[in-house]
Amino acid sequence: MVCQRCGNLLREGATVCDQCGTEVPSRSRESGSGGRRQGKEYRPSSGRNGSMQPEEMSSYSPRPEVERHPRRDGAGKPGVRKGATQPAIAAAGQNRVRKELAKPVHRMMVNWAMVGAVAMVLLVFALIGAYVFLKMTDQGQLIMARMGKDADATALWTYGQELLDEGHVARSIATFEKAYEMEPEREDLYARLTQLADAYEAAGRTADAERIYTVMYTQVDKENTYAYQEIMRLMEAQGRQMELSSFLKVAYENTKNAFFRRQREDLLPSTPTASEEAGSRKFEQDVELLSAEDYDIYYLFGDEGILPEDGTLYTKPIHLSEGSYVLRAVAVSSDLVSDEMRVTYTITLPTPLAPGISLAPGTYERRQRIWLKHIESEDETLLRQKSNKTEAEKAILAKLSDITIYYTVDGQTPTSNSPIFDGEPFYLPAGSCTLKAVAVNGFGKVSNVLERTYKIKTPFKKFFNEADVFSDFTIMKTTRDQFVKKFGSPKSEKKTEDSTVTGNTMQLTYAWGYAKFCQTEAGNVIYAFETNSASVSGPRKTKVGMQRDDVIALYRDMGQANDQNGDRSLYHDALGIGKLYHLSKTKERLDYLYYREDSGIVTLSYHLENGKVAKMGMKCGY
Repeated sequence: MVCQRCGNLLREGATVCDQCGTEVPSRSRESGSGGRRQGKEYRPSSGRNGSMQPEEMSSYSPRPEVERHPRRDGAGKPGVRKGATQPAIAAAGQNRVRKELAKPVHRMMVNWAMVGAVAMVLLVFALIGAYVFLKMTDQGQLIMARMGKDADATALWTYGQELLDEGHVARSIATFEKAYEMEPEREDLYARLTQLADAYEAAGRTADAERIYTVMYTQVDKENTYAYQEIMRLMEAQGRQMELSSFLKVAYENTKNAFFRRQREDLLPSTPTASEEAGSRKFEQDVELLSAEDYDIYYLFGDEGILPEDGTLYTKPIHLSEGSYVLRAVAVSSDLVSDEMRVTYTITLPTPLAPGISLAPGTYERRQRIWLKHIESEDETLLRQKSNKTEAEKAILAKLSDITIYYTVDGQTPTSNSPIFDGEPFYLPAGSCTLKAVAVNGFGKVSNVLERTYKIKTPFKKFFNEADVFSDFTIMKTTRDQFVKKFGSPKSEKKTEDSTVTGNTMQLTYAWGYAKFCQTEAGNVIYAFETNSASVSGPRKTKVGMQRDDVIALYRDMGQANDQNGDRSLYHDALGIGKLYHLSKTKERLDYLYYREDSGIVTLSYHLENGKVAKMGMKCGY
C-alpha cells in the first residue's frame, strides 16, 4: 500500500508512514474489494478532487493527531502523483526494504523467586555433571590425581609420568608405587613397571630398578626381552661380570633369543674339551683337558661339588682305570668361569679266561701231580698279532699277558691271599678234594673260577671232631667239682666275664695254667682250658713239647701251600677248619675247630715256639 500523502510504499500492516508520518487508515475502513486489491487506505468518498461528500462528513471521526514527520522535500509540489513529487516516488521505491519501526515495548514485572529456583536447579545439574566427569572419565580422574585427591591406578600412572617428565622424580616414584600397590595385576603391568623402573634409575636407585626388572621377567612376562636387556645394562655398568654370565644363561633359556647366547659366549671363556670322547672303553685311558684360550682348568669327578671351588687344578693327563666316571671341568679367567664340560666314561677292562688244568676230574688210585696254565684271551691274541703296535698298545698287551693264578685245594674260593701257582706241578691230597683256581691279569681283573673235584684212593687222617678230648676231662661235660678232684685245689679262684658263653663264669688258676667254668643246667662245667705242662695229655695223645709237623700229621692235611701271609690252610670243610698261623719268626699257632650241633664252636689250639708246642688248650664258645 502507498501513503496517500507522500506516495511512499508502506509495509504490510503499517499504521504510520515512515516518510511523512501521516496516519494510515485502518483496513476496516477500506471500501470494496477493489480498494483491498489496490492496497489503498480507506477514506471517505470524494470527488475527483478528493473532497468528501456532504453525506459522508457526519460519520467520519478523525484519529487523534500525532506528531508529524516533517514533509519530505517536494511533497505537494507539481509533478507529484497524488500529492507526491516524482523524486519522492523514486525514493519510495528505494526504501521498500527499510526496517519497520520498532513496536512499542511493554514492560513486565520479574519473578525473582522463580529465577533463583531455576538457577539452583541449574547449579545442582552442573555439580552432578562435574562429579560424573571427575569420577567416571579418564580425564576427570587425571584431574583428581593432579589435585592430590583419590584417583584410580591408571590416572596415577599417567600423573606419575607427567611428574617424571617435569623432573619431580621423588613425587613420581611415590605416585607410581601407590598405583602399583592399588592394582598389582593389570593387563599393561609390564609397561607400567617400566615407568617405575625408569623413575628409580632417575633417582639413582639402581638396586630398586633391578628389582622391578626382575619382577617383570619372573612374574609378568618371562619371554619379553626388555627387562633382561635392562638388567644386563645395569650389570655391565657395575662390572658384575660373573653374575652377568649366569644371568645371560637364564635370559637365553627363558626367551630362546640367540642374542643372549652370543653375548654370553663372547663374555665367558670357552668350555674346556677332553681329548677322549665320552663312551665305553675296554682299556685304561689317559684323558687330557684343553682350554682354547689356555686358561686354568679345574675338574672333579661325580655330581657332587661345585666348580671351580671344589675342583682340582688340571696339570697333567688324568688316568682312568676300570670303573664309571663323570668328569666335569671348567675354564677360569679371573672372575669369569666357563660353562661346564661334562663327559661320562665307562672303563671295562678285559677279563682273563679261567686257567686251564692238566688233569681231568675223577677218581684216581694213586696220588696225582697237577699243573695250571694261562689261556690267552681274544683281546690279547689280536694285540699280539698286530704288527705295528703303539706304545700304549704294547703296555696293554703286557698287562693282558701278566697273569697270576691263585688256587686252593682246601675247599675255599681263591683270593689274592691264596697260594700262587708258580709253574711247578703239585700233588693232590689223599681223599676227596676240590681244586679251585682263578687267573688275574695285570689290570687286576679276575677270571671266572675253575673248579674241579678229585678223589685219590689213599689213606688220610680225620678232621678234628667231638671225639677229640683231653684224657682227664671233657669240655662242656666235666663239672668243677670233678675237675678239682682230679687236679687239686687251685691257687686262686675268681669270677670272670666272657661274652662267648651264657651265665656266670669263674676261673681256677693253677701253676700249669687255668680252667674256666660256666653255669649250665648240668651245673658249673668246664668250657675253657689251657696248660703248659707236658703231664697233661691232649686229643690224639698230643703233648706240650711235640714237634709241629708231628702234631699236623695226626690230623687231616690237604697239603696246600702257604698263602701270601705265610699262613697255611690245612683244610676248610663244612664240618670244621684247620689252619696254621705264622705269627712271627719264632711263633706260630695251630688251630683246629669243629661245629657242634648246639651251634657251639670248639677250638683246639697249639701255641708253637721254634717249631714245638709250648702250650695247648681247648675252648667252647657260642
